Formats: sequence, structure tokens, C-alpha cells
Amino acid sequence: MDDIDKETLRKYRQIFEIRNDGHVWNSLDDKSFLEKLGGYRKDRREGKEGLTLAGLMMFGNGLAIRDEFDNIFMDYRNESEITMDIRWNDRITYDGTWENNLFNFFTKVTPKLTEDLKKPFKLEGIQRIDETPVHKAVREAFVNLIIHADYLMDAGDLKVIKRSNGFEFTNPGILKLPLEDIYRGGNSKSRNPHMQTMLRMVGFGDNAGSGFPSILATWKEEGWVKPELIEDTALNQVTLYLKMIPEHGEQSGKKVAEKSAESAEKSAEMQEVLLSERQKQILACMELEVLYKTEEIAEKIGLKGPRRRQLLNELVAMGRLTCTAATKNRRYIRIE
Repeated sequence: MDDIDKETLRKYRQIFEIRNDGHVWNSLDDKSFLEKLGGYRKDRREGKEGLTLAGLMMFGNGLAIRDEFDNIFMDYRNESEITMDIRWNDRITYDGTWENNLFNFFTKVTPKLTEDLKKPFKLEGIQRIDETPVHKAVREAFVNLIIHADYLMDAGDLKVIKRSNGFEFTNPGILKLPLEDIYRGGNSKSRNPHMQTMLRMVGFGDNAGSGFPSILATWKEEGWVKPELIEDTALNQVTLYLKMIPEHGEQSGKKVAEKSAESAEKSAEMQEVLLSERQKQILACMELEVLYKTEEIAEKIGLKGPRRRQLLNELVAMGRLTCTAATKNRRYIRIE
């Protein structure tokens, strides 16, 4: 229990009690409460006990999580108003100002994702309802990222990107069900069922396999292009694209595709302009999908001093590299 961040667990329990008034778990001590949730386990055969993966990742202190899972990197970026000089408008990642567990990441990022979504005036009785199906769909996508991620992989990013016309959610791990089954719904095969329970008990997500179909239904109701779920078996990651772009038949779809391709081409051209000569040297010396230490890259291009780490982190922020940890054991991978 020493590895649990007490403030995170306190915040979670406060929400739990509000949503589950009178629940018998509310009177339990923290250890017993976590045990009921699947965050703490006692092995009575071997006489051992301790936090589960779900308990540590959801409520642990940042140092303990990085010591145990330095392969996982949490990253949120708002890229809705980027320019030649601004690579992101807001970012939440490891910076020493918050305990980087999953529950904190979820509760810090979710309001930022939904703050710009329209909130039409609506009353139920005398109570104003400020949440729409779109709010719920975006939050459901975030829940799916957490509960389907493979936290035991050698390297992986939990990446959430907010754009001017949609959202992008990426998690490490491959799909546990065929794509057609996921789009159809009715089946739920979470990689992390205890995390799913923890979030569901405070009002986030659903165990019935209806989460992704509800996202599809909401996007269809809004008249937007169909959400895309892309499995990349080379990088062992899954990305969900939620684009708030109107869909008006096949011809319009072609125009949207052409516009997206043109936008991507312009973005790539803009990135090339932003790259310094040193950064271009770094990318040129790295093979795709190969792990490199900072020292290895620096030696290849003859670079010394703290500037080398700064250049690499800038390339990570630009999406040209990804990394495996936020510690001295960090490895870099060229992804394009």
C-alpha cells in the first residue's frame, strides 16, 4: 500500500461514494476497498499479498509506476491550433507536477477533450443537462484506450491527441477481437477487466460490449464520417480516429479523403521546414522501428552535451520518434 498515491485514491473514493450512496464498500478501509475492486490481491496459498497491475497503474504514485512500467508513456496533446511556430497548444505528460497514474491522467485530460464541444441548453425537470451523446462518446473512447492497452509490452504510448476536427486515441497492444465483431458490438473482451470495473463503478464505460457501437451511433447521428479503428501489427498498437467531418455520400467522402491527404501533405511539408539540420541527421541515421539509446544516436552524428536529449524530445513531440520510458533507460524509435 506504500506505492498507492493517497490523494488519487481519496479522489476516486469520493466520486465512488457520490455515485454509490449507501454502498457497503464505502465503509471499508483503503486496502479492503482496493481488494473488492481488484486493485489488491491476497494469494492465500503462497501467503503473499500486494497491489495488482490495475491497482498500481490506476492509483499508484508516479515513481512506483515508472519503476515497474517504465515502458509505458502517457501523453496528451492539443493540436487544434498548431502553426509553424507552435507544435501543440497544450500538453499533459510526465513533468513532475502530478502523480502520473491512469486515474489522474483520465481525470486531467477528459475535461480538456470535451471543453469545446457544444452544450445545448436542455432541462430535465429543473436540472440543466450539460452533457451530450458526443461528450459521452469521446469519454467512452478514452475509457477504451485505458482498458484495452497492453501494459506489459516492451514499449508503448497511451496517446490522446485533440485536433480542430476530431480526436485520436492510441494504445499499445493488438485487438483481442476481430474488427467486424468490435464494430458489431455485443461482445466485451477487455484486456484489463479490473480497470474496466474501477472506471465503470464511477460512471465511466460499460461492460456490455456496447461502448464502441454507441460511439458509432453517435457519430452517425451527427452526420460525421465513420470512426476508424486501425490496428498496426508492426508497431503493436491500435488507434481510433474520431473525425468531426460531415459525411454527405460517396462523392463527399472522396472530397474529404482528398482534403485529408492534402492536409497531411501540407503538415508533412511544414514539419520538414521545422526540422533543424541536426534533427534531420538524427532521423537519417535511425532505421525504422529499431530501438536506440540516446548515446548511440549522439555518437552516430557526433553530438555531445544536453542538447542531444532536447533534440530527441522535440522529435518525439513532432511525432517523428516515439520513446519507451521517461527515465535514464529511455529508448527512441523512428516511426516514419
